[in-house]
Amino acid sequence: MRLVADIGGTNTRLAFVSPDATQIGSSRSFQNAQFDSFESVLAAFLGDAPSPEQLVVAMAGPVVGNRGRLTNLDWVVDGSELSARFDGASVHVINDLTALGYAALRLAPNQVVPIVKHPAPQSLQKQALVVGIGTGFNVSPVVSVRDQTICPAVEAGHTSMFTSISTALDQIAPDLSAAFPTVEALFSGRGRRLFLSHVTGQEVARVTPFIAKQGQADNAAADAALDHYARLIGVLIAELKVAYLPTDGVFLAGGVARSSLTGNRAEICAQEAMRENAFVKITPSISIIDDDAAALIGCAALG
Repeated sequence: MRLVADIGGTNTRLAFVSPDATQIGSSRSFQNAQFDSFESVLAAFLGDAPSPEQLVVAMAGPVVGNRGRLTNLDWVVDGSELSARFDGASVHVINDLTALGYAALRLAPNQVVPIVKHPAPQSLQKQALVVGIGTGFNVSPVVSVRDQTICPAVEAGHTSMFTSISTALDQIAPDLSAAFPTVEALFSGRGRRLFLSHVTGQEVARVTPFIAKQGQADNAAADAALDHYARLIGVLIAELKVAYLPTDGVFLAGGVARSSLTGNRAEICAQEAMRENAFVKITPSISIIDDDAAALIGCAALG
């Protein structure tokens, strides 16, 4: 029996997988706040079912050496300990963005929201990129040759800010770039709140109320700031597409990415994202991952 799990900041989803990894059974979701560990969630899901022979766990937190810690809860998921608990089962613990990388080229049209449509070139080697903008920032490069897919671990969030984005920030407000020295400093939940605070001149604790009021007369300053933010995401994609050459698509993930590109802001982002580099010509499709079970698909593919 094969089992896949996706541990998010709020909920954990689990599902059984067919032996050939082609089908995922109906998933069940559990609220993390009601449990003291991932092991207790597993016990609730399995009940009297047999122990899994294989388990792939994606989690929202750093993973090193098959062991990870959840970012916003004191949960540690240790592959070796889980293997011992389940009589030597094969256990893989991966970051949730890596799981989305393994899912990206397997997603059906109804599992994504297209921002830019462009056919992928015919090639033996496929390359894609998942860009995660949520609590933090990172990317998952995807390289696929025949039936073999690899998503190497990278750490892109703490790299220095791209000059093009710093220039755009300073055009919005003098010396605004000084507040955002790294990519994650801007492209994250905290970064978006800080950006909105700087641009509107008011302390912003939550961005979603301003997004919900898009187009209302008393929301004009926030609307303008959020339009700028969507444009900056586009500038970021323009840089990343040159760095990673994702000929088979850029896939956006994370709550900040999804909520920042609603309405006409997806088009604002696309206009910047498709600007051409002077040396490298690449026009990948750009989509938002819109299926909460996508990470489970990636886990199944890895198993």
